[in-house]
Amino acid sequence: MLVVITIIGLMIGGAVLALGVVGRDRSLEEAANRLRATLDYARDRAELETRHYGLRVTREGYAFAWFDPRAGVWQPALDDALRPRQLPEGLSLEAWIEGRRIVLDADADEEAAPQLGIDSNGEFTPFELLLRRDAETYVQRIRPDENGELELLTEGTAP
Repeated sequence: MLVVITIIGLMIGGAVLALGVVGRDRSLEEAANRLRATLDYARDRAELETRHYGLRVTREGYAFAWFDPRAGVWQPALDDALRPRQLPEGLSLEAWIEGRRIVLDADADEEAAPQLGIDSNGEFTPFELLLRRDAETYVQRIRPDENGELELLTEGTAP
C-alpha cells in the first residue's frame, strides 16, 4: 500500500511540474521577451531608416508607429514585426516614462501619439515597462540601462 501511495505521489508531482502549475510564469516571461525583442527591432529600424518610432502602450497590449515629418502625424508601423499586439489573458502592462507612471487607456487609439519615443539615432525616452499577471507580485521589468541597451529584470517570486 505504501509503495502505491509513493508512486501516485511521484506521478502527481511530475504532472504538476510538467503542467507549469508551480514555478515560473512562462506566459509572462515569453511576453516580456517578445516585447524586449520587438523594442530592439524597432530601435534598429529607427537607426537604419533615420526615422522616429514610438510605442503606444495600453493595459492589454502595445502598438508601434513612426513619425511622418511631412504630414506632422504619427503613422501606424506597416512592418509585420511591429504590428499591434495583445497580451495573453491575465497579463497587464504598466508604463513609467521619465520616472512618472503613465495612466494607460484600455485600448489604443491609432491616431494618438505614442508615449515612448525611439529616436532616429536609436536612443529611447527613459522608460520602464512592467508586465505582470493580475494581482501577482511576480513582475518582468524592461528598461534601458546606462549604455542604452535594454535589460529585462525579474522581480518578486513566481506564483
